[in-house]
Amino acid sequence: MNLRKLASFAFGSIGVAAVSLITVPLMAWYFKAEDIGKISMMQIGVSFCLLLFSFGLDQAYVREFHATNNKAGLFKACIIPGVVLLLIGLSGLLLLEPTALSRWLLGINESAYSVMLATCFIAAFVGRFLSLILRMQERGWSFSISQLMPKVLFLAVLGVFIIQNSRLELPQLLIAHTVAFISVVALFAWNTRDHWHPSSEPISLPKQRELLSFGLPLVVSGAAFWGLTSLDRAFLKHYSGFEELGLYSVINSFAGIAVVLQNIFTTVWAPMAYKWHTEGADAAQFQKMIDRVLAAVVLVFAIAGMFSWVIAYLLPAKYQSGQYTIMACLVYPLLYSLSETTGIGLGIARKSAWSMMGMLLALAVNVVCNFWLVPIYGAAGAASATALSFFALLILRTELSRRYWVKFPRAKLYFFVFICTSYALVYCLFGVNLGFFGIFIWLIMFIVSIFLIRAAR
Repeated sequence: MNLRKLASFAFGSIGVAAVSLITVPLMAWYFKAEDIGKISMMQIGVSFCLLLFSFGLDQAYVREFHATNNKAGLFKACIIPGVVLLLIGLSGLLLLEPTALSRWLLGINESAYSVMLATCFIAAFVGRFLSLILRMQERGWSFSISQLMPKVLFLAVLGVFIIQNSRLELPQLLIAHTVAFISVVALFAWNTRDHWHPSSEPISLPKQRELLSFGLPLVVSGAAFWGLTSLDRAFLKHYSGFEELGLYSVINSFAGIAVVLQNIFTTVWAPMAYKWHTEGADAAQFQKMIDRVLAAVVLVFAIAGMFSWVIAYLLPAKYQSGQYTIMACLVYPLLYSLSETTGIGLGIARKSAWSMMGMLLALAVNVVCNFWLVPIYGAAGAASATALSFFALLILRTELSRRYWVKFPRAKLYFFVFICTSYALVYCLFGVNLGFFGIFIWLIMFIVSIFLIRAAR
């Protein structure tokens, strides 16, 4: 992938981050934290539907796209099983118990909310597959717009409510999300009509089984990763309520900027690493990349820590503790990116089963830490639990990669990761008591990161 095409795909992620910098403070100022927390549960429901009902066929579609001439048939074979079962499941649930979805996710018995939730689930599912068409056709700008449009439309609908001085409560948030999902699906269904609309030969039953045999095992890894990034909110809802969940969701959204960097990096890194391996690159070349990513991780931690106080000026007073919580929220995207480099050996050695095992063990750490920390520290405990689980994931991926690939040095890696993660947790839980000294430590890390960057050149 050349630089120009990479930029076209990266544009969407960067644009989403930019729009979020407007949307998140806007929601924090105009909506109750409790309502934002309920929307966070809706988003968990959406991500779970995408995981469960795709059966891994989204990944199978990506895997088989270039290997078949019957691309329209492949698309239909991959999307139809999930859509049919999702429609049957949601329709049956709405008929048997109209308020169930609303009660489970929002804590409210309201059938209209359940209908809007079900609509969002279906639209998000279809939109996911339509976006894959753009991705596989390498239509980078269209793919980026497919990522960006839901956020822009959501912001636009919120803006209309605010200008009209409407009551800004949960129904307005649900309406904004529903309008955004439906509009984007309609737009991209039209944009990709030449791919899915034409009549096509049906995929044979043996081929359908082959697609499922490839996709279904991936659901296990996907479920583990979903748990790593979602269970903190579920525990927070259970132990602390929707208001604390809303406070956490707003702060965690700021850490989404680091998730953008993670997504861009992981998009580029794996193909490049496999190419290096095919070309016979030695372990030293991979080690240099690990050193560079480590230096970048320390640098991002330091800069975020030095300027975390800015959050206090962007959000209402009730979010002030977010300037400390955000440092633990950053651990997930930063350490996950680093684990992609240290754990690449599992992919090279085709040890995907061990990669899945590492994810499941990290999930176990996540559950234990959430049970332990959330009842005591609330949102800060949830952020810390997720941080500790991704610290465990990094170690597991690194050690398994060393065992099944090459034994690269990792003393420096562990030292700096331990320092950054430990201080991020201390800052998250006790930062209010550190005062200026807390910022001074991040300044020292910034200076250290400069030396790491120079050494990694």
